[in-house]
Amino acid sequence: MEIMSQNTQDTRNEPTVTIHTVTWVLTTVLSVAGNSLVCIAFYRNRRLRTITNFYILSLVVIDMIVATLAYPFDTIASALRKWPFGFNFCQFNGFVSHFWTIVSINILALTAVNRYFCIIKPRFCTTLFTKKKTILSIIFVWVITFAAGLAVTIVTPVLFRWHPHYLFCQIRSSETLPASTSSALTGFVFLLIFLTLFCYGNVYRAIIRHNSAVFPSLQDANGQGNMIAHEIQASRVLLAAVITFSICWIPGTIVSTLERIAQVAVPSFWQSFDTLVFACSSWINPIIYGVMNRAMRKEILKLLRSRKEN
Repeated sequence: MEIMSQNTQDTRNEPTVTIHTVTWVLTTVLSVAGNSLVCIAFYRNRRLRTITNFYILSLVVIDMIVATLAYPFDTIASALRKWPFGFNFCQFNGFVSHFWTIVSINILALTAVNRYFCIIKPRFCTTLFTKKKTILSIIFVWVITFAAGLAVTIVTPVLFRWHPHYLFCQIRSSETLPASTSSALTGFVFLLIFLTLFCYGNVYRAIIRHNSAVFPSLQDANGQGNMIAHEIQASRVLLAAVITFSICWIPGTIVSTLERIAQVAVPSFWQSFDTLVFACSSWINPIIYGVMNRAMRKEILKLLRSRKEN
């Protein structure tokens, strides 16, 4: 295919190729193993099936998807220093990687809204966020994101190409994505980021006030006071997920801004570095859930012990 022949030349030396490939292997293994443990724990222990954990499960599932459908092929392409899987699969690989990004941001924004109502507006929380409504909202986000991504990819059309320094199939030419579409997508992402920051900013201030015993409105005669400790802990877990996700994506955001907006030539080292760092977000989340969620941690440790005994 002509598109595939336009790939950027791979100028990496052998040690760099080795480091990138080994990092991809470790990222893939850790992502699949960690997220699998969370899924199994969620399935085995009914007490883990809380509304908060449904959001966590949706993030775990999308991490599993990208770890199984994209990472292994990126690893092989990195080792071979070329994309050996053909033009069509490169389009699939690029779509999955970008779909993972947008779904993750959408779900994090959705959890931020959940935390806002459960901490700031507790009277509305039990009405707006039942298990059924939570599951339906998550499914809605997945379906709308997939449909919108597919529509943009087909109608525009968006073409993905393997890039040896970014280490995955990505949109390389601005000609494949109109400026209006690119601006709309960027604006939408920043809107979600602003919404997430706004919600967690208010939640954080509320928790500080509560811990200082200056936020009595969080407790009322309907028994909300008994729930607040659980809600605060859930907020801390989800906030930690948001913070680690942001840290993983800061390098990529900076590189993308410098290249696409400021038209600055970014060294290939930083192109590879930002990809490998944001990929880490797919295996860091299970660690956060396992460390900060006591019930999840107990179930995961039980699973590991049973495997060791067998």
